[in-house]
Amino acid sequence: MTFRKLAPILFCLLVAGSVCAQGFPWGDFTRRTMTEIIKINNDDSVEDFKLLSANNKPNALIVRNNILPSVIRLTYTGEVRPVGEKRLFLIHVWAGTVEERKQHEKLYTREFLFKDGADEYWTPVQEPVTKYFDKELKKGDVVDLYLVRPGGLKTGDKVDWVFLVEEFQKLKE
Repeated sequence: MTFRKLAPILFCLLVAGSVCAQGFPWGDFTRRTMTEIIKINNDDSVEDFKLLSANNKPNALIVRNNILPSVIRLTYTGEVRPVGEKRLFLIHVWAGTVEERKQHEKLYTREFLFKDGADEYWTPVQEPVTKYFDKELKKGDVVDLYLVRPGGLKTGDKVDWVFLVEEFQKLKE
């Protein structure tokens, strides 16, 4: 097994160990913009993902092996909704690919709307993290989201990329 295939497993073990030790691996996340992370998703080679239906079909589930830990700066809108059925299925499939991710499946039940200028992004947020949103955030606050990518939902020639928020930091005013 190559390091490239072991890296996500090792990262998940590191995250799980850090969480148990009441720490979060802040330094393991690379600062990017949402535009950059979407471009990376679109440009990544076929070797980095699995299409769970034939490439020529209009609908596919894309599951990423490289979780691309990223810090993205966005604006909190305060809007929340349940994670949709298709996105929950993607999280379920992604979590099932590595034993250490199994707990992720139950952590993401709600997603929050964030903005970058006029662009809007619905991102599932870990339930333990969401309890701090009401306490620490108000509409319009700028936050750093620490997220990973499980993959996306391909419909026709477009992909709805899903990013899972593992932690956040509110920017100081």
